[in-house]
Amino acid sequence: MLSFEYAYNERHLHSGIQFVKPADRHRGIDHERLAHRTLVYERAKRRNPRRWSGTTRNWEVTGPVSLNPGKPQEIERNKLAA
Repeated sequence: MLSFEYAYNERHLHSGIQFVKPADRHRGIDHERLAHRTLVYERAKRRNPRRWSGTTRNWEVTGPVSLNPGKPQEIERNKLAA
């Protein structure tokens, strides 16, 4: 179980938090990672604009997330934690 927990938190790029690792989110460095991705995407678009049909991907930091956001008790718990 510990190896799963480590892999999930330290290696897994989570789609619900803009493909950053949960550990990076907990450490508060997700802002830094997402800012870097924004720069990388903008640079790629400038280098080859014909490859892009619209804007680059949205790499803004997401708000609070939950494992079970639909459960009323989880929604209330998130409000209290914020």
